[in-house]
Amino acid sequence: MEKQKQESWRMLEKRGAACRLKGDAAGCAQAYYEAARCDRFLRSQREHYSSYLFTLHYLPGISAEELARQHFVYGRLYRDELVEMEAGGREADDAATAGRRLRIGFLAPDFLESSAARFYEALLDLPQDDFEVFAYSLTDIADGFTRHIWLTAEHARVLPPHDIEASEHAIAADALDILVDLGGHTAGGATLMLLAHHPAHMIIEAVGWFDTTGLPTVDFLLTDDIMDPSGREHLLMEQPLRLPHAWCFSPSKAMCAAREREERRRRKRASGDIPVRLASFQNFLKISDDVLDAWHKILDHAPQAQLCVQDTMCVPERVAELQRRMDAAGLPMKRVTIRMGSDCYLDDLAVQDLVLDTFPYPGGAMTATALYLGVPVLTLRGDSHSRSVGASMLETVGLPELIAADGGQYVEKAVGLCSMPEQLSRLQDRVWSTVRSSPLCGRRAFRSAWQQALQQCSHSEYENFTKNRKTT
Repeated sequence: MEKQKQESWRMLEKRGAACRLKGDAAGCAQAYYEAARCDRFLRSQREHYSSYLFTLHYLPGISAEELARQHFVYGRLYRDELVEMEAGGREADDAATAGRRLRIGFLAPDFLESSAARFYEALLDLPQDDFEVFAYSLTDIADGFTRHIWLTAEHARVLPPHDIEASEHAIAADALDILVDLGGHTAGGATLMLLAHHPAHMIIEAVGWFDTTGLPTVDFLLTDDIMDPSGREHLLMEQPLRLPHAWCFSPSKAMCAAREREERRRRKRASGDIPVRLASFQNFLKISDDVLDAWHKILDHAPQAQLCVQDTMCVPERVAELQRRMDAAGLPMKRVTIRMGSDCYLDDLAVQDLVLDTFPYPGGAMTATALYLGVPVLTLRGDSHSRSVGASMLETVGLPELIAADGGQYVEKAVGLCSMPEQLSRLQDRVWSTVRSSPLCGRRAFRSAWQQALQQCSHSEYENFTKNRKTT
């Protein structure tokens, strides 16, 4: 019986991976939830539940309160460690930081080039006169971005990913004032497992994860007034650490080159009666039934528009599945192009007229990339941290008119822009000319606010982890 149970969660784990490759978000979430429920090993149970939480964001119809509650349940998987911490207690020693540099650590599953990496650079850009920076990776695999981070950080450590205790002790030995986690529930929550005994004076969850962690040993969540306005604190296990703008985007060399090519094309581009090019360059798992319904209405009311949908993965089965779903939803498939993911997507993205963001799981790095390339993005104003990422970025670049209050307004705004090409063209020119100088790409202003926030956190009195925390 025990062997059957073990085989059961292994099969469910494989089913979750298969659903992900197929583009079946609901099946993926169900499989990982059942795997966590059946698993008898605590470490892999935590990993499966993290995967479940990640995929839960793809699904519509879940209230913000229920989404938060599912994250808070994650804390129960650390009940033994939390009891141990409660018994031991901990005192802050602010005097120990006087007259020395603050010791700031950054923990990530890896520091490889990725969508999240485009937001790492600004966080690690700290002056050596005031900060001693540590970078911790759970893999020794490296690329050009890794080497850049290793040069940026004063200390670089590769932690043993399969030895949680040794990794946690290695972090604790560096006596950090603040540890910034860049992993959250990505990679099966691998970095969160190193935070159970609170290996630093303060812990901040930052841009590598897009929601509350549900883990009581994480003190702060980096955010702003758009993602977490006053009154939403009950949706977070952490205390909100609000910056004027939570996002600072650093385009890659490839993105800069794509913008230069687009600048040359823009000078040669002729005006004329051409179709409006709508697009979504997102993970197909983000395309919910509610999104398909909205796109159907937009194309019905904007007969001059075409839609290009491109995945982030190169998997033919996902294209076939989305083709089936879109056809069943009644979209005019003669005006729809569906593509697999490609490393050469930047030039294709740059020539689009309007990006239609997904919901309830909006774009992050893809939204920032489109804006940097001069392409407007239409998004939905969400009711939680994760669902408000697109709104936060559009407010940051000064384009609140591209934030829809609900699905009906999302359709209305898209149809309006499609029917007024001159207005859409002026909007594109505005995006092109202002985003690079906006706070989204403004390293200096972000660095000042981020440094101030780190200073304040380092002098915060350490609270017992049970104080003011949500019950799970």
